[in-house]
Amino acid sequence: MKKHPVIVIVFLCLWMATSLVAQNRPVDKLKFPELNQFQLPEVQATETGNGIKLRVIKDDRLPIVSMDIIVKGGSAFDPPTKVSLANITAYLMRIGGTETMKGDEVDQLLDSRGISISFTADTDFFAVNLSCLRENFSDAVAILADMIRKPGFSQDKFEEYLTRAGSGIGRRNDQPNTILPREFKKIIYGDNSPYSAVLEYEHLDNITREDVMICHKNFFAPGNMLAGVVGPIELDELKGIIEQYFGDWNYQVEIPSYPEVKEPVHDFKAAFIEKSNLNQSYIAIGHLGRTFDLAEQAKIKVFNLIMAGSFDSRLFNRVRTKMGLTYGVEGGIETDYLRPGVAAFGTFTKSGSTFAAVNAILDEINVIRKEKVSQSELNNAKDFFLNSFVFNYSTPAKILNKELVREFYGLPKGYSEQIVADIKQLTADDILEVAQDYVNPEKLVIMILGKEQDLDGKLADLGKVKRIDITIKPPTLKEKIPQATPEMLKKGQDIITALTQKQYKGFKTIKSIETFSDATMVLPQGTFSMTIKSVVAYPDKFLNEMTIMGMKIMTIINGDKGSVNQMGQKQPMDTAQIKDNLFGSLYDLLNAKGKYNFQYLKEQEIDGNMYDVIYIFDSGKNWKKIFVNKQTGYIDIEEKLSKMPGTSGVAREINSDFKVVAGIPFAHMSETFVGGKKIMSITVKEIKVNPKVDPALFTIEEKQK
Repeated sequence: MKKHPVIVIVFLCLWMATSLVAQNRPVDKLKFPELNQFQLPEVQATETGNGIKLRVIKDDRLPIVSMDIIVKGGSAFDPPTKVSLANITAYLMRIGGTETMKGDEVDQLLDSRGISISFTADTDFFAVNLSCLRENFSDAVAILADMIRKPGFSQDKFEEYLTRAGSGIGRRNDQPNTILPREFKKIIYGDNSPYSAVLEYEHLDNITREDVMICHKNFFAPGNMLAGVVGPIELDELKGIIEQYFGDWNYQVEIPSYPEVKEPVHDFKAAFIEKSNLNQSYIAIGHLGRTFDLAEQAKIKVFNLIMAGSFDSRLFNRVRTKMGLTYGVEGGIETDYLRPGVAAFGTFTKSGSTFAAVNAILDEINVIRKEKVSQSELNNAKDFFLNSFVFNYSTPAKILNKELVREFYGLPKGYSEQIVADIKQLTADDILEVAQDYVNPEKLVIMILGKEQDLDGKLADLGKVKRIDITIKPPTLKEKIPQATPEMLKKGQDIITALTQKQYKGFKTIKSIETFSDATMVLPQGTFSMTIKSVVAYPDKFLNEMTIMGMKIMTIINGDKGSVNQMGQKQPMDTAQIKDNLFGSLYDLLNAKGKYNFQYLKEQEIDGNMYDVIYIFDSGKNWKKIFVNKQTGYIDIEEKLSKMPGTSGVAREINSDFKVVAGIPFAHMSETFVGGKKIMSITVKEIKVNPKVDPALFTIEEKQK
């Protein structure tokens, strides 16, 4: 349509008028002060007569007092054979009671007065936190002094911790996002470094209550405590309260130097961890870094923002925005105060784009080491840091915490302000310099966690490959299993052969079993009732459906594939999990020729019955023990490693109420004990032998790659 010239002129006039008004807006005449100018509150300092350093920020806004205490020590000092000793010590100082009160009594006292106290162990220190109403502060310090000076280290709580920690070991490979950083630390610091140590069952076996008491004595002393308090309290009053409850404590300790880091020498370029149940890969690329250098911090912080530290970073823009391979990228140059940090980058992506993501990260590393960043990139990163810097000091508690950390690590006063001043002066040359000095492509190790057969390339193309075994070492048996002899193996095999020909001969021809049961499970959180439906189609199809508190948990195994469905969330099982679930089933024991070794151990009397005890093991270090009743020929008792949440150690399952169904004896009652405590009881309601089973029950829906 042809435009009328008058209309065009009118629009031009309106546009010009609007532009003139916009150029003369009052808002454009406003003047703003320079950003990041703020006044920090005063940190007052004093020291008790016995050496406890006190730092205070008075804050009258709320009637609450918060105290943080830093005690030099931590997991860095754990003996190699007693990993997690510091964690156990901190845990028991909180819940293990005192010399005059049990742990539960301490909890009740704290709850009745609204007092919160926590103890944790970091790598470099123990951290203690206390929070309460101002009116209860003196009482809170009295309780805290008792916990620090005279901890009870209850034997019951000690054993409870070992159980919880052991249960955690058994589940540590469940989540891939925890596997990768754990194993990557071993690559960076070396397998034997305290900074990459991983808790194993053997460590728990080595730690005694006496070790915990020694750990406490080695580090907790007034001269080794730095305390900071925020709240409506004066410095002199605080000092008086602390000296009232800690003043006569004159114990002294001499803390050794922190363990040194020796850079490991690698003869490989890539490390791979197989996790066959994943349809995506987790990637880490990096090498050992350097210790903290204040003069370099401004460069490092801006480099990190440009490279991977924001939604506008290079790696985020390339790997996420342009290539669409991931939801996030992270990493950068990390320096530590007492030891070298890590220079590393990481992401996750679908299996079929693993190498594309790796190559994109490596390419961006090479680019930023060769070419200066643009002025706009530099300005945006500097502005981002400067404009967000104030949020590090948004509360008195944050300010005091940073002051405690500064003092603990011996950093100069005003170091944060110095970093801000340095950032304002940064140039593109500075970023190029730090990229070249702190990131070395020759030292980079590429670690991938995923499913090898689904990758979009060959691992060998990355260079020499080290394959990482994340198999969890089983707990050491308290019972000494003798070296198997041919005679022991033959006798064990003869007993198993007799079972297949007599009491359990039905398992030679069985096709399927369907079982309905009621069960009670005892967890640290309480006792829970459930129903269980189990369907097995031999030899390798299995379905188990548990209903607990209205929630269904379904496990399906179909050949070499498996999945767990909990509240609609499906998680594939890896090969190790599938084998673990199928290991030692009665059908498998009696039918799988050559798969198992049957070692006769001894004849043993239990509750008036005589048993032949057989130790069963395979080539993969899996094991179980069965106790065959010499009179009935039934397997009354089984022992194996507990897989129940919140438990650790050997589980003993006692079977009873045997009933013969289709010529096969089935136990209709079973009770399972770990450490003498009952953790599970099952009552079988119905067993069907060789029912018609719908193959669709075992269908496993695979996620799209």
